[in-house]
Amino acid sequence: MSAPAALVRVDALWRPGLDRAELRAAAEDLAGPLTRLCPRCAGTDHGRPRTADGALSLAYAAGLVVLARAEGTGLRLGVDVEPDPGVGPTPAGLADRAAWTRAEAVLKATGEGLRRDPTSVRADEAWTTALPLPPGWAGTLAVLPARPVEVRWRAHR
Repeated sequence: MSAPAALVRVDALWRPGLDRAELRAAAEDLAGPLTRLCPRCAGTDHGRPRTADGALSLAYAAGLVVLARAEGTGLRLGVDVEPDPGVGPTPAGLADRAAWTRAEAVLKATGEGLRRDPTSVRADEAWTTALPLPPGWAGTLAVLPARPVEVRWRAHR
């Protein structure tokens, strides 16, 4: 009998008109206090966000913040969202916005961020799933170690 899949909660907070600082405050209202620590310089105003309870990843874009969290699982998470106009160039020359959000989510989960070339991300590097966003948006959740998880999605308007 296999162990049950770990639970990852993903919340999308739609807050049109808010800037990044206001979106961060909205995420903290949902997740509780966030701390940051940069592994390179020990700065606390940037770096991977954390809560006291476990793994966390945040993504911000145009009035939307997406928060992924898993408590007490030992998982590393990455989440990314982008408006998807459906036309025009994509960052790093990847095929589309979905490919970009997949690459960036994996790089957030590994802790490398954009210090690593997003085109070097392999499909098998992490377990990933597309987020159920409305048309005009692309988003991905990445999980390490690479294994399926149960995802509970909530959208807050």
